Amino acid sequence: MLKTLGLVLTVLLVVAASVSWLLFVQFGPAIQAAIESEGASATRTQVLVGGVAYSPFTGSGTIDGLSVGNPSGFSSPYALVVQRIALQVEPASLLGTGPIVVDSATLIAPQITYAAQGPNATSNLEIIRNTAQAYATSPAAVRAGRHARRLIIRELRVMGGAIAVDVAMPGGALSLPLPARYLADIGGTSEGAEPAAIIRAVSEAVADQALQAVSLSIAEKLKAAVAPPLARPPKFRATPPVLPPPPTTSAAAATVTAEPLPVPSAAVPKPALPPLPQLPALPDAPPRPLPLPPKPMLPPGL
Repeated sequence: MLKTLGLVLTVLLVVAASVSWLLFVQFGPAIQAAIESEGASATRTQVLVGGVAYSPFTGSGTIDGLSVGNPSGFSSPYALVVQRIALQVEPASLLGTGPIVVDSATLIAPQITYAAQGPNATSNLEIIRNTAQAYATSPAAVRAGRHARRLIIRELRVMGGAIAVDVAMPGGALSLPLPARYLADIGGTSEGAEPAAIIRAVSEAVADQALQAVSLSIAEKLKAAVAPPLARPPKFRATPPVLPPPPTTSAAAATVTAEPLPVPSAAVPKPALPPLPQLPALPDAPPRPLPLPPKPMLPPGL
């Protein structure tokens, strides 16, 4: 009985080890090939992956050396370089034909190059984002999605990145920190999404975050270049300047002699007034007697 039980356990361990090894052997190259082929088709650029590591016992894995090339017309070779993407995958989701569930994916210290001919020109990130958006609904993406496993990414984090700004403007190139980004439930909650839709969602998230940071930085730099520098007020001097002494003058030059005013030799004669005219004499008039007042009337019998 014990021998039979031991034999069964041994067989189960061998089967489990074989399945785990099969998952490790198939999952690594399969996801690397899918990222490179689907990424190149979606972005119309060269997408390369340095290597994929995965542990079927813990479900943790890494994608190392992911690089996305620039579209034609840009001098810098890469638009995005990620040294490592840390993954946490549900091992049970790798079996069967259902969606592969990625519990978490973290882009660690991505290096992004923002390139454009001018501050208002279309950048390389916008071209890649627009190309991925158009490819997600194209017939080629639909045909490729019929034979590919769907994906669900529960959590996507972008942290510790940097942006190199290559734009012809005053002041030369810039280097900016990439703000952290968090996305949840990429691909839905149950059915999952095709690889093209996943690439589109990740491209939009990274590009939009970088474009926002670059736009603010370029606007501030152009404003500083156009605005004239403020004049600094003169410094206040605590001690007044020493004035030179006044020039010395001689006593003869300083003495002023007052000259008397001229006195007229003779008084100015006053003009003679003309005599007044004589008025004619009035004729003498005889005096007129003054009228007497009337006598009062007495009553009769007095």
